[in-house]
Amino acid sequence: MDRTLWKNSITSYAGWFTNSLRRRRSILFGLILSILLFVVCVQYNASNDIGIQNIQNTLVMSESDADEQPLNKHQPPAPISGTVRKMKKEEDVNFIEELQEPARKSRRIQINEPQQSLPYVPPQRLVHIDFKGAPPKLSYLQKLFPLIKRFGGTGLLLEWEDMFPWSGSLSPIAAGNAYSKAEIREILKMAALNGLEVIPLIQTFGHVEFALKLPDFAHLREVQESPQALCPSYNASMKFVEQMVDQILEIHGNVNYLHIGCDEVFHMGECFRCRAKAREDLFLSHVKQVATYVRTKSPNTIPIIWDDMLRHLPVATMQLYDIGKLVEPMVWVYAEDVYRFVMQSVWEKYQIVFPNAWTASAFKGAFGETLYIPNVKRHLENNLNWLQLMSNENSRFTGGFKGIVITGWQRYDHFAVLCEVLPSSIPSMVVNLLATTNGYMNQSLQTDLNEGLNCGIFGHNNEYDGDFLNLNNDPHLWDQFSRCTFPGNTFFRLLYRLHTIEIDYNDFILVTTKNRGWMTSYNVEHEFSSPLRVDELMNDHSRIYRSLLSMVRPFQESMTGIFDKYTISEWIEQRVYPMIKELEKIHNEARDLKAKKTWPKRPLPMLKELLRIGVTERELSTPSNEGT
Repeated sequence: MDRTLWKNSITSYAGWFTNSLRRRRSILFGLILSILLFVVCVQYNASNDIGIQNIQNTLVMSESDADEQPLNKHQPPAPISGTVRKMKKEEDVNFIEELQEPARKSRRIQINEPQQSLPYVPPQRLVHIDFKGAPPKLSYLQKLFPLIKRFGGTGLLLEWEDMFPWSGSLSPIAAGNAYSKAEIREILKMAALNGLEVIPLIQTFGHVEFALKLPDFAHLREVQESPQALCPSYNASMKFVEQMVDQILEIHGNVNYLHIGCDEVFHMGECFRCRAKAREDLFLSHVKQVATYVRTKSPNTIPIIWDDMLRHLPVATMQLYDIGKLVEPMVWVYAEDVYRFVMQSVWEKYQIVFPNAWTASAFKGAFGETLYIPNVKRHLENNLNWLQLMSNENSRFTGGFKGIVITGWQRYDHFAVLCEVLPSSIPSMVVNLLATTNGYMNQSLQTDLNEGLNCGIFGHNNEYDGDFLNLNNDPHLWDQFSRCTFPGNTFFRLLYRLHTIEIDYNDFILVTTKNRGWMTSYNVEHEFSSPLRVDELMNDHSRIYRSLLSMVRPFQESMTGIFDKYTISEWIEQRVYPMIKELEKIHNEARDLKAKKTWPKRPLPMLKELLRIGVTERELSTPSNEGT
């Protein structure tokens, strides 16, 4: 091929290629755009992977925080309200505040970014142990105290009530199964060995039923019909309080704090001595007297009071009685939405009156007087929301918050039945203590939780399902911790079985006596039913009855190392025996109904007791205003 021909060929191909490109500009443009989009997507996915990895290394606050705290403590941040929710599975955490203000951004504390604020952790984290009428054995407390210490507890709030060995003129108050002085000293020694500060709690105004129920102290009541509250105008009331303070301080020694109660004073200003005074003056005057006596008796001891009776009081009145110099308030809310019960205006008042404050959440004994196991989901939300609030409000007080007490009520008051007892509540106590000690609750704490509860190979492992503390489906933590060996685990596990039987029992009672028409109270009263239908209704009776009977001995054995025989028998009488008794009653009714071989014709005789409520035996006349 000569040179000219080669050149012409090249020119021809170049022209063809150029013309082809021109004809396919739209195709080429689309190809380039596709390449660019592909590069952008790859870059986005890479950055997203890094973001997810950062989230997995994130310590997430219990709720979405507000913006960073201002430097000026007199300009506190606005409160954030909302509900705790579980985050998405890939975010690898379980709880965070869902803000009602979408514009706010949640603040996450990165391990690799130390310049950001850490999660708020209360300086002191105390567990409240309510001894009211059911004293745990010392051998059980010996196992419990190290567990509290392990999970970050710094102290104990011990509410003695009638379990304290009152002496002298107060000796009638002590229950027959109260601790001895030697046992009290041993409890205090065990607390000290575990590095747990003890704050004793005594009731000095309201909730004095444990003493005022007795004839020896009935004259001290504000209202004679009720033993709930002391009369603050009666000189003997203050003498009574002083004796209690003396005996508590004598055995506890030079404690840093003494909780003097003063919550829920339901009867005040009602007796003839008190009517001439304003209720707020009656309350503050009595608190001032008690607190002044405590500080005089033990100058290094600071009195603490529950705050609920202060929330409605004006600042000027509290300052008039120097309450801020005499006591420290312990602000208690056990519901999830803390700000709803202690509003912003209350915190503003407290900041003016008090240099310091305490808070109180709950791990049991807050959501029902007759519950036998706590709802951990609700309690955890309460504690996490408290942490967020304390982070928001801490700078209001010149001395900040002293700490949080995680309460564990055993009865709602002295006369109430037992609610959740300690062995049923250990997982809840541990989870909430762990959260308040770290300032958050997420999967990074799983190993500590499993090891602390002695779960071993049975520890809940979410490596594959990605779900940490599945509280929506397992709010009592039965599925996750029933096979762990923490103190009281056998009792905890038996409650799961009791719960299942109780469901069957409730269904049986509902169907037999309410929903079906052959064993209602009417059928039983008139001995009028079909033997065939009665047999059908009683099909499940024997199975449920035997199941309940089979629980009695295991429950007794599981509680033997924890409580005395009186508490054990009380618990079984309250939780198991009523179901057994009701089933025996239904069995007897079914037997009597089937014993009938002939039945009267209708109408059946009228029940004579209906006369008592106004049903007459005579025929009533037709009302004259009826239409024709």
